[in-house]
Amino acid sequence: MLAEILQPAISELPDRSFFQLYAPLRLLKKALEFNQTTIGNDGAPVLLYIAQSSLTDLPPALQEDLPTPHLVQHAGKGDLYNSSIWLGTEPTYTPIHRDPNPNLFYQLCSHKIMRLLPPSIGDRVYFEVQAKIRQHGNSRIRTTEMMEGKEREALHEAIWANEKISDHLLEVDLAPGDALFIPKGWWHSVKSKNSMGHLNGSVNWWFR
Repeated sequence: MLAEILQPAISELPDRSFFQLYAPLRLLKKALEFNQTTIGNDGAPVLLYIAQSSLTDLPPALQEDLPTPHLVQHAGKGDLYNSSIWLGTEPTYTPIHRDPNPNLFYQLCSHKIMRLLPPSIGDRVYFEVQAKIRQHGNSRIRTTEMMEGKEREALHEAIWANEKISDHLLEVDLAPGDALFIPKGWWHSVKSKNSMGHLNGSVNWWFR
């Protein structure tokens, strides 16, 4: 059933692709059910990632479960810029980037590792990667290019396999119920921790 739902969208895509797909949450539920029966039999899990999906797209009952935190409502101007939910089957990964507004990140289920760099160091690392792959990217916009292919690989290596920046790097292990404030302009990359094929969920609010 899962294959029948996905087949029209992925039939002509390479092994790893990032694309926009509007689908019911039931699709993720089916992927998790499939993974439960597959992982124990040495099969490859289905990897799905609902990345940066607006909370306003969720059913009203689920939106009520994720109210805007008091801190966000009263910090700065009290202006909520946007909010997103991140749900996926592990492993999940978001490349290094920075946001144009302060960010409050909250881990819902399973664990994530976040690595952060201050603005000046992150600027240097990001543009070194762009020069290496001879590309000109926008550091404040997450594009499909940074989620696949050579840009994805180069950004991953720069943050997760680069000893040269270890003195400047901050690493945080986020468990369910943990929240992290990310200041405006700070660079960050996020990965799920350890398990394979299980559900990982986070939510965040950008504010001004």
